[in-house]
Amino acid sequence: MKLSSRQYAIQPKIRPFPERQNAVRRARRRFVLGITSVIAVLFIYHLSSTHGFFQVKHIAVSGSNRYTPTEIIAASGLSPRQRNVHTISTAEIENRLKRELSYIKQANISKSVVKRSLKIEVTEREAVALLEYLQNSRIRFVLVDLEGYVLEYVESPQPAKGTVTIIGDRRQLPQLGSQVYSDEVQLALKVLRTAIDLTPDIVPTLHTIDANQPDKITLQFSNLPVVWISSDRIETEIYHISLFMKHRATVVSTGQRHSNSLSGYIDARFEGAIYWGRQ
Repeated sequence: MKLSSRQYAIQPKIRPFPERQNAVRRARRRFVLGITSVIAVLFIYHLSSTHGFFQVKHIAVSGSNRYTPTEIIAASGLSPRQRNVHTISTAEIENRLKRELSYIKQANISKSVVKRSLKIEVTEREAVALLEYLQNSRIRFVLVDLEGYVLEYVESPQPAKGTVTIIGDRRQLPQLGSQVYSDEVQLALKVLRTAIDLTPDIVPTLHTIDANQPDKITLQFSNLPVVWISSDRIETEIYHISLFMKHRATVVSTGQRHSNSLSGYIDARFEGAIYWGRQ
């Protein structure tokens, strides 16, 4: 069927202009909605800051045997209902705890904005060695861990069971919480770490380590005379000392003739052998 020219004349024309207007309206609505959202977020943040909607409600502490939860919370600089959860820096809290409390080695802090709570889980250092310093004509004793971090100052030379005395750098009293970098102290701690890892059964009888001479490290045990080892063969020599102790214990337990207490010195610096000499 053919259409007349009149019919063509009355057909509507396609005009793209209204669609452009609709696009502009939608863009304006999105802009207004975005501005409204930003204002709402800022308003909520303002309310949370001024009225405490997200302030800390509860702090839980675990992992500490030396400090009470109250002491740890006080050292962290926080307290319940004091600061907003979402603005708290966990790294800042960890650094502050390690700075204020010398026995804390690590502190893992987790936070929940919904519950408005913090969890502080700490790992503590263990005192294993005692250092001796001369300060103002007075002997001061310093407790350190296996890495040489200063844990506390003590007045008694025997503050804890199982602590080994290290004779090393006595020139300057280290600060609490700092690490002793003295070569002599670090070498002595290496000997102690080796003994703990390799032959822990001999550690309770070890009393003194003097590493001022790396080629002649002096060890004093409760059941042996003076023992000498060298810094280049620590593991092997510690192991040989352990074997010597076990042999000595067998001799004593069987009541053999030479079961009397040892005297003189023991030189473990020989490869594959231990020399027992008399002074």
